[in-house]
Amino acid sequence: MTTQPFDFVVAGGGIAGVLTAVKLCISKPSCKVILLEKEPHLGGRLVTGGTSDSFGYGMNAISAKLYDYWNQILKNDPESNDLPSFSSQRLEKCSILMGNKLTPLSTSDLCNEKGARALGGLAAQRQWGEIDAILTSGEESGTFADKWKLPRKSPGPLVLETYSQAFGITNIWDSSVAAISERGKCLTERPFSGNWDLALKATVERFISSGQLTIELNARIIDADFTEGQGWNIDSAKGVVQASSLIVAQPPWIASQWLPKTYWPAPLAALNSKTKPVSTVVLSAPIISGFDDSVPQLIFIPSENSHAIVNNREIVLKANIDYEMSLVAPDVVKSVKKLKRGLKKLTASLPQLVVGIDHVALVPVSWAQTPLSSERRHIEKIKLNSVQESQLSFCGDAYGNS
Repeated sequence: MTTQPFDFVVAGGGIAGVLTAVKLCISKPSCKVILLEKEPHLGGRLVTGGTSDSFGYGMNAISAKLYDYWNQILKNDPESNDLPSFSSQRLEKCSILMGNKLTPLSTSDLCNEKGARALGGLAAQRQWGEIDAILTSGEESGTFADKWKLPRKSPGPLVLETYSQAFGITNIWDSSVAAISERGKCLTERPFSGNWDLALKATVERFISSGQLTIELNARIIDADFTEGQGWNIDSAKGVVQASSLIVAQPPWIASQWLPKTYWPAPLAALNSKTKPVSTVVLSAPIISGFDDSVPQLIFIPSENSHAIVNNREIVLKANIDYEMSLVAPDVVKSVKKLKRGLKKLTASLPQLVVGIDHVALVPVSWAQTPLSSERRHIEKIKLNSVQESQLSFCGDAYGNS
């Protein structure tokens, strides 16, 4: 690795780290940026790893808000292609699989009375007005359990629990109302699925060629040290990097392994114990034939507590579990069995589809649970203690909005 000093070192090559590095290159043409990624590839949760060469097994679909943000960054660079040239589809059509019957639904109707009735019947529809009032209240604090006054086994919350699996919330009761509302909008605003590997490569390649951006893969960070007037020394598996400013684009439970406690503002350090990462067990199967416009793109399978994203290349079934559960083999095996049953039920309901051999994967951290709104407001107001804010920054969904 080069030992030349850089203006910025970005720790983490997921979507947050990549977009931060590129935005710096565009807005500060004279700066030198180095990005360190512990994996052998960029992309984090967007990385391809299923049975096809185009679709990711992690987030798979990105929100319309993130899509627009990414596309705007590319538009600010006259030499880059726009993001639509890499996107494959927008998740418009949804269905609920109960028995062998698919009930069609628009994605935009998932979190409203129509979606509640489709999944939970008339009783759920009647309760949805109260759920909607909670989710749209705009209150800045409190969990869903604090706001819901009826029994937890009521039809309305059961519907919300099913839908919340699709946006990475495994327990609505301990989650903040703001987090559920925010994540729900990401889904109902019809997220995008696409060839993110190709888009990531195109996003960074010009800046790599010009020498403005350096990317080091397989560069797990070991230690970090800051000296006033000199900047950062970042020790990694690829050697030592010197930079004026450090941008942490990793969640706190990873970054705390190498960034000493003295550099962490107390509220951010507390996130390490307060946030609960969510893992995803994935079962994907290539579609050999039979895909057409009648096949829904998003399918909920309530009986198996899972959902599927379907495109013209493959079926990707997902089951979310708490990170701690992913460390216990029997719980992962249970999830795999659920997904296999779900795939069997799904293909039975779509007999025209011919699928190939399925592939199992575990995404250890697929979602970072958003902190409670009260904590988030506190985080936004903090001042970094031992390092000036311009020399240490944090980005990514673990520290704020998804």
